[in-house]
Amino acid sequence: MVKPMTNKRPKTGNLQFYLNSLLLMLISTAWVQAEIKATADRQEMFFGESLTLTIISDQNTSSQPDFTMLDAVFHVGQTSKSSSTQIINGDISTQTTWQVLLVPKTMGSHIIPPIEVDGERTQALKIEVKKPDPNAQAKGDIFIEIEANKSSAYVQEEILLTVRLLYAINLKNGALSEPSADGVIVQQINKGTNYTTQRDGRTYQVLERKYAIFAENSGPLTLNPLVFEGEVTDNSRPSYGLFQRGRPVRQVSEMLELDIKKIPPEFVYEDWIPAKQLTLTQSWSQEKPYRVGEPITRTINLTAMGLSETQLPDLEIDTIEGARIYQDKTDTMTRTDGQQLIATKTVKYAVIPNQKGELEIPEFTLKWFDTNKQAAQLTSIPAITLPIEAAEASTTQAPKAIDFNPVEIPETQAVPVIEEPVSSDQITLWQTLTWVFAALWILTTVLLWRRPKAITTKNPTQRTIDNPISLKNINQANANQVQQTLIAWWNQQYQQQTTNLGQISQQLSDGEMNQAIEQLQQKLYGNEPADLTTNWQQMIKQGLFQPAQPAKTESKGLPELY
Repeated sequence: MVKPMTNKRPKTGNLQFYLNSLLLMLISTAWVQAEIKATADRQEMFFGESLTLTIISDQNTSSQPDFTMLDAVFHVGQTSKSSSTQIINGDISTQTTWQVLLVPKTMGSHIIPPIEVDGERTQALKIEVKKPDPNAQAKGDIFIEIEANKSSAYVQEEILLTVRLLYAINLKNGALSEPSADGVIVQQINKGTNYTTQRDGRTYQVLERKYAIFAENSGPLTLNPLVFEGEVTDNSRPSYGLFQRGRPVRQVSEMLELDIKKIPPEFVYEDWIPAKQLTLTQSWSQEKPYRVGEPITRTINLTAMGLSETQLPDLEIDTIEGARIYQDKTDTMTRTDGQQLIATKTVKYAVIPNQKGELEIPEFTLKWFDTNKQAAQLTSIPAITLPIEAAEASTTQAPKAIDFNPVEIPETQAVPVIEEPVSSDQITLWQTLTWVFAALWILTTVLLWRRPKAITTKNPTQRTIDNPISLKNINQANANQVQQTLIAWWNQQYQQQTTNLGQISQQLSDGEMNQAIEQLQQKLYGNEPADLTTNWQQMIKQGLFQPAQPAKTESKGLPELY
């Protein structure tokens, strides 16, 4: 007997299948063009200091970059290499990293040329080497330097601090405190860099960090001294086994004094935005055409260099004639490029047109203070015009009567009928069928009469239907559920295809129901939603939720069932 074939693979087949899949993924990644980039931990430095050049390739390679081309400008120091591979959800990513220590041979502007690895080349980097500070002196085996980019600044203006720990001894461990003072906000803007420098002919290792500080009050400001506490290797004491004795070391920096100026008088009663640069942009949802009653999403982006996100103002736009506005969502973020803070704010608004035609969006202007030019500036979003079309015809037509028992009648084509004589047997058959259909019709009427009645309203133009939308719990529902229920009930009662409350409000009479829908939209789109206390069931039963001008119909045929 022949055994039926199955879809099960042998275990060895499974193993081979997965090995082939893995090999295929590795081969496919090999065909992807490698990406390679170079970064330097410092772009500006003093002569005698060092920098670290890092080269990263997104491929696992055994190749080695050629650093000999750097010998003309730099002393090339120790080079290190590391590789890593990750498999996440079947995606394989590899990375190879090289790091090399460079010490410029001369002062001035130097270019680190593109470096080639496996046929790919890095971008060129520019390094500025400045003359050493003549006042910079060696202050022992270990000391702290603190430097500000400006000695005077306005309240809440960014001040950049550079903190350096210099040591010419073997440190085992230690911790360096952060800048602090009363009424000062401090944010670190880089992870810290390590390099070497020369002071009075002596080589020092340097740990450098950068901070952004913001003073909250005007007047003289004195930063608290920075403190380093750690241990250094003590070769004068005997060591036992793997444990080497150390001695504690503590170093305190000098105090730094700054002058903080008051906010300029012209900004006392306005938003104070002291930034190096500020940009404003906007975008609109692309769901065109724009129609009456349908919300349009407007997104405004604010970016400020030299500020944190907490310093950005609220973006309050003016009212727009011919539309209602609701603030939808706000996102803020603070990031750093390693040299300064960059704050961004993204605000979204729902703009709901209430009339057809051209919707004029006025200019939006923001006043701020340019800390580079030391002057007030205006940045604007220019005015634009949006074309607004009327709501779709299916959403504004007059309500139609709903049949008690709607029956779909297929379209038929009229065919000429040739009359023929009817026999007595045919007459008897038709009489019998007539009595049978009459009995079935009476039975159907009785059954329908005994069924529970659907929810109705006081509106005489509306009819009950077999499966009505339930309004039982609408008063206890949340805003989204109320919106969905109202739209579904409206479409069912008046045989329309509305998609939002704006289309419905265009058909209502001005009054209590329109105000209730306005509050509901504020709840849905507003930044500070209002509480809903509307008795939707009562208002619908009172006939307030119906088109302002019902369709005019002539009485034809049999009267309505009620």
